[in-house]
Amino acid sequence: MGKAKRLKRRRKEKKSFEQAFSERFTQNFIKGIKDTPVWDEMVEEFGEKRALELLKECKAEIKPGLPPGME
Repeated sequence: MGKAKRLKRRRKEKKSFEQAFSERFTQNFIKGIKDTPVWDEMVEEFGEKRALELLKECKAEIKPGLPPGME
């Protein structure tokens, strides 16, 4: 593999700041939910396995720019 191909592949694999931040924010959110009474309610209602599946479906969506009204 030539240098150009290696560099192109490396750039393609690199995540944008928004993607990396979103993934990390989602992980922290999931950890935070598990320490709250909401988690206990979810486990009671759905069972631990289903509650974990529901948490995995959560994803933080980061939108670039300032929120409306702060511009």
